[in-house]
Amino acid sequence: MGDVAPTRAAGPRRSAEATRERLLEAARHAFSELGFVATRVDDIVEQAGVSHGTFYRYFTDKKDILITVTQDVASTLYGTAVAPPVQAPTSLRDVVRERLGAFVRAYSRDWQVVRSWRQAEGVYPEVEEIRSKVRQAIIGAIAEMLDQDGARELLAEGVDPRIAASAFVVMAEGFADEWLTVGRAIREEDVDQLCDLWVRGTYGDAALRPPGD
Repeated sequence: MGDVAPTRAAGPRRSAEATRERLLEAARHAFSELGFVATRVDDIVEQAGVSHGTFYRYFTDKKDILITVTQDVASTLYGTAVAPPVQAPTSLRDVVRERLGAFVRAYSRDWQVVRSWRQAEGVYPEVEEIRSKVRQAIIGAIAEMLDQDGARELLAEGVDPRIAASAFVVMAEGFADEWLTVGRAIREEDVDQLCDLWVRGTYGDAALRPPGD
């Protein structure tokens, strides 16, 4: 009998998790379409297909669900920026290109949500704090990789790992913001050029040469 209760409880737990995820997905959609200021709880529950009572069972208000969405997106951005290469890289540039491409894709996918963060930051310091923390975490992780034994000696003379890491994040975010704001699609060749600019400035022209040259 002792084994039965957990099994019975698993169904309601899964249902509750699914409902919460549906609300979060609806909030992401509403924030992306309408922005944070214009989005109402009504919009979120209508998109999710649930009642207001169900919404308030999981979140206290619109700010509460935005903070949760912000944390989820921030976690995704951090993961893509510091993830190890999917395939064994053949050059230093390959490592940078894969990481930069993954970060730009993730940032672009959630760009409208990021814009909602910025709308809310002036009103809710908690949102700004989350964004600032993940930004600093990404910069710190990249700087640490650049400063590891065997990696720092590859940097161009006088390059500070922290400054190079900050430039990586600011460049990727700024580029995606500019392109998406004016309605331009981000192409792979655009990311290639962005990668080469950063690699050249951080490691020098030699890092762009094919292996063996």
